Amino acid sequence: MTFTVRNTGQRNGIAVPQIYVGRSPDLQLDQAVRVLGGYRRLALRRGERRRVTVRVAARTLSSWDVKRHAWVLGTGRRSVWVGASSGICGGGRVSW
Repeated sequence: MTFTVRNTGQRNGIAVPQIYVGRSPDLQLDQAVRVLGGYRRLALRRGERRRVTVRVAARTLSSWDVKRHAWVLGTGRRSVWVGASSGICGGGRVSW
């Protein structure tokens, strides 16, 4: 997933944007409400914007099936949140 990060502060700093992925609607297994899909640590100068790509691994989009004793990849549209932490990701929700 690709998005833009901007340092809106008055000083140079470090940002750690995170991607959280919601449940698969097509997977009939227990799933967390959202899981950390990936993150990126960036050093940004004051006022700097940067395009960032964070890859989400297939295993992250999977759930453990106790009957099959295997990971099962979930399909279908999911919600994705982007933010500085799981607690403040609500504003960056997109369908994916």
